[in-house]
Amino acid sequence: MSVPDFTGERFVPGQGGAQIAYEHLHRYYLALRWAEGKRVLDVAAGTGYGAALLAGSARHVWAIDMDAGSVRHAHRHSIAANLDFLQADAACLPVLSRSMDLVVAFEVLEHVGPQEALVAEMARVVSPDGIVLLSTPNKAAYSDARHYQNPFHVHELYRDELLSLLGRHFSSIRLMEQQVRAGSLVLTHEPAGAEAEVIARPVGDGLASDPMYFLALCGPGPMKALPPDASAFLDVGDGLLREWDAEITRLNREMQEAIEQRDQTIRDLQGEVRSRTGWAQKLEAEIAARESDIQRLQADMEREVRARDVTIRQLQSEFEDRTRWAMDLAGEVAARDERLRGTNEELERVAAHLAEIRHARLYRILCRLGMLPD
Repeated sequence: MSVPDFTGERFVPGQGGAQIAYEHLHRYYLALRWAEGKRVLDVAAGTGYGAALLAGSARHVWAIDMDAGSVRHAHRHSIAANLDFLQADAACLPVLSRSMDLVVAFEVLEHVGPQEALVAEMARVVSPDGIVLLSTPNKAAYSDARHYQNPFHVHELYRDELLSLLGRHFSSIRLMEQQVRAGSLVLTHEPAGAEAEVIARPVGDGLASDPMYFLALCGPGPMKALPPDASAFLDVGDGLLREWDAEITRLNREMQEAIEQRDQTIRDLQGEVRSRTGWAQKLEAEIAARESDIQRLQADMEREVRARDVTIRQLQSEFEDRTRWAMDLAGEVAARDERLRGTNEELERVAAHLAEIRHARLYRILCRLGMLPD
C-alpha cells in the first residue's frame, strides 16, 4: 500500500521536510521518558511512526486513528508484537477506564469540535497515577501573528483557553512550549557519561518569539515524574540546514533566471523602442508631408474663396442693377397701364355715346332713307 498523500496535517516520515519532522519526532522522543514498561495509548496516531517508536520501550501500545487509510498503512509498515492499531473516534475511545499509564495526543485537539469530550475521554482512560501528554498549536503565534488560517483546524486555543479546558479534567498540569529554533551543537568526541546541558538565550535583538505549540503534561493526581526544564532535539545530520541551503540555492537560481529573463525583456523592449522610434520618425515625416499638403490646400482654398467672393460681389452688383431695372420697368408698365385704362375709359364713353346715337329716332329714320354715310 502506498504512503498516504502528505497534506501538512498528518505527518508522514520522509515527506514535508525537516522542520515538521523535528516538531513531531521531538514530541514522541519526549514521551519516551514516561513510556518505558507502560501501557500507552496513542490518540490520532496517523501513519503509526510515533506509536512504533513508543513500542520500542513500552509494555504495550494501542494506537487509534479515525482515518481508515492511515490505519491500514500503519498495520502494514509498523509491525511489533506489543503494538495494535485501531480505527476509532478520539472523542469516544474504545478503552477501559483507568487502564492506561500514558496517553499521548499530539496535534489532535484543534481538529475536533467536541474538545471537551476528547479531554474527558483521555481523563477517563488514564490510570490514577498515569499522565496525559498532549500538544496543540498556540493560536496567538500559529494563526494570529502569521495572519494564517489552517483549513484543517476546527478550533485553535490560546494559552488561557487550553489551561481552562485541561483544568476542568485534571488536577495536575504542567504546560510546556515547543518551537523550532536556531542553535549550535557541541558534542564530546569521547563521551564520558556526564549529563548534557541546554543553554537557551536570545541572540541579537534579544526578543524571543512566542511558542508555536503548547505541550501539556496532565494527570489526575500529583505527578511522580516531572518533565525536564528544557528538552532539545538536535539533528546531527543537519537536515534543516541542508534544506535551507538547497532552498537558498534554488532561490538564487530562480533569481538568476529572473535576472536573465528581466535582461532579455529589457533587450526586447529596447529593440521594440528602437523599432517604434523608427516608426515614429517615419510617422513624423508623413505628418510633416501631410501638414505641407494641408497648408497648400488651405492656400488654394483661400485663393478660391477670395475669387468666389469677387464673383459673388459682381453677381450682387449685377443683381442690384437688374433689380433697379426691373423696378423702373415695373414703373413704366404701371404708367402704361394707367394710360391704357384712361384710353379704355374714353373709348367706352365714345362707344356709349355712339350707342345712344344709334338708338335715336332720327338715326333710325336716316338709316331707312339711306342718308347716313357708310
